[in-house]
Amino acid sequence: MRRVILLFIIATSLLQAKPTLTSEVKLLLKDAKSKVAGLTAEETKALIDKESVILIDVRDPNEWAKGGISSTKTINISRGFLEVKYPKLILKHYSKNDAFIVYCALELRSVLAASRLKDLGFTNVSYLKGGLKNWSLHRYPTTK
Repeated sequence: MRRVILLFIIATSLLQAKPTLTSEVKLLLKDAKSKVAGLTAEETKALIDKESVILIDVRDPNEWAKGGISSTKTINISRGFLEVKYPKLILKHYSKNDAFIVYCALELRSVLAASRLKDLGFTNVSYLKGGLKNWSLHRYPTTK
């Protein structure tokens, strides 16, 4: 029984752990957040319901397999391939003037990715504050 309790405590602490960021990464994030707007889960849900936004999931393939935000317009591009694959995957069906919301698990990758899309000429890009974790806390629909 003690082992079960100990494993539960360890698992809970790992799930709640936040990444440790260097001062340089904190500056990158601050700069990125100054370029793009962050949307709440409520705002994002309303835009998805209107079908007026395209989601870009920048998590990794192993994370996609576990599910994501339920939407009819979603593009999966791992953050590491965003700059390389975006023309083929995004511009094949959409334009740089369409409305995009970028999301990841927590928020960090999506902020950087949204900022990079702005740098690449996308005009209407934002990110989901708190990422998929925040979305799930609101019990909004996800895929499995």
